[in-house]
Amino acid sequence: MYRVAICDDEPYAAEQNEAMLCQILEDRNLKRDIDYSVHCFSSPVPLIAQMERHPSAFHLLLLDIELENENGISLAAHLRETGSACSIIYITAYRDYVFDCFDTRPLHYLLKPVDQERLARAIEWDLQENYHPEQIKFLVGGCWRSVEARDILYAEATSHKSAVHLQGGEVLYINQNFSELIPRLNGKRFCRSHFSILVNLEHVYRLTNSTLILDDGRELPVSRSRQKEVRKQYIDFIK
Repeated sequence: MYRVAICDDEPYAAEQNEAMLCQILEDRNLKRDIDYSVHCFSSPVPLIAQMERHPSAFHLLLLDIELENENGISLAAHLRETGSACSIIYITAYRDYVFDCFDTRPLHYLLKPVDQERLARAIEWDLQENYHPEQIKFLVGGCWRSVEARDILYAEATSHKSAVHLQGGEVLYINQNFSELIPRLNGKRFCRSHFSILVNLEHVYRLTNSTLILDDGRELPVSRSRQKEVRKQYIDFIK
């Protein structure tokens, strides 16, 4: 689950950012409390307490800079010192801090009111580059089932639905279009090798121009139009 925290002491701004964030993720067919979660903090104190206990509590932090009795950049510096690697997007009404925040390794610096397209691009990049889900939930036969991402071999389109093939030969038939399933199988490990196939690169034993050979011996096609991109993604993955 992609876990996001919002820290802003202005209730209206926090609500706006939460609504915008949810819209961006829902547009990618991600469902709240299934594929992602959002926690809002009006004060940095409970946020710091939670992240000191669990440095990996959140994948992404939308952080205001001018907080009551606290500076967001100082807060982020403290989080980095305590081992947090979460992505940080600063959201502020002030341009003056843009050069002061570099040491905290922010993902982006956005001015209020936030431009939704710019926020969406930043989140899209973060999901692809930094978020590697350990478990993914699928609706199978009317019930949600959690699956370890590493156990997925590949997914494919099947008659307006999707099939997820797992290690050991089990197949989950998902009542969801393949195009809707793709954003949920996110991160560098999953690669679209064909119009109707998304493969887990962790299980690719060998790659040829037109075929991916999995570690269980199965062969999956690589479409001609995607050969260059598949090879690049595979090389990047195994580095």
